[in-house]
Amino acid sequence: MQVSLRNDPWKTAVSLIDKISDQAPSLTPSERRLVETVIEKPTAAALGTAGELARAVGVHEATASRLAKKLGFDGYASFRDALREEFIATHETATRFEKTITTNTPETILGKLALDEAQALGRIEEFINADQIAEVAGLLMGARRIFVYGYGNAEVLALMMVKRFRRFGKDVQHLMSDPRGMAEHLLGIGPDDVVLSFAFRRQPRGYAALVEVAREAGAKTIVISGKSGALLAPSPDYLLAAPRSGDPDAFQTLIVPMTVCNAIVIAAGLTAKEETLKKLDRLGQLIERFE
Repeated sequence: MQVSLRNDPWKTAVSLIDKISDQAPSLTPSERRLVETVIEKPTAAALGTAGELARAVGVHEATASRLAKKLGFDGYASFRDALREEFIATHETATRFEKTITTNTPETILGKLALDEAQALGRIEEFINADQIAEVAGLLMGARRIFVYGYGNAEVLALMMVKRFRRFGKDVQHLMSDPRGMAEHLLGIGPDDVVLSFAFRRQPRGYAALVEVAREAGAKTIVISGKSGALLAPSPDYLLAAPRSGDPDAFQTLIVPMTVCNAIVIAAGLTAKEETLKKLDRLGQLIERFE
């Protein structure tokens, strides 16, 4: 029997995201604006006061304190400490890499991008652990059918997962953003199926209906996301959320979620090693015949 990863005893950094996710349905509009600001600009929130955050969002200072208590903290100071621990921790790997590129051309696009990616990837295991990857991989490999949905930039990741799991011999449905097409694909969804979707920056179009339909059918839902995954409503059964690299207000890459996807694919192959190798060998034979 599968157990939701959301109930696992994650580290402090992830438990903060989990707390936000658990309370998302009960947040007032003002509290939701605060949370969105915290997620988009965590460093500013972690270093500022409740009053500064409230003024930046345009709400009363008491709203910030009330939000902190709703999330299970004694006050905003404790909430801010958790933010500091989660979002602005220093790591030796990133420091070493930064020293390396400083001697070259750190201001170039390539050097800055490489540094950002290294920092984000260096922290990924603070948010997602190996057991979570293995459990999600096992769930996907044990599913009758897999429905994959990615909207906007996430479409490339969705397509990658569709191809990867089809190569393992799985029945995979690629859900498009067209409402009629999505409805047609989901017409036969059942309790042995799994829905895998992606969410970045904000909740994607059609997400709420997708999760609701899956739950009504008894299917499990998995979401791979950035920090905004904590605000998804309704929340998925399995949430794999890790911050992406780059400025939240500007360009952000897909390197972190793609790494999560690749880890799931490798773990999935390991759950049924002989079977997947046979499928891949058969695929090679079929490709030769068609070529």
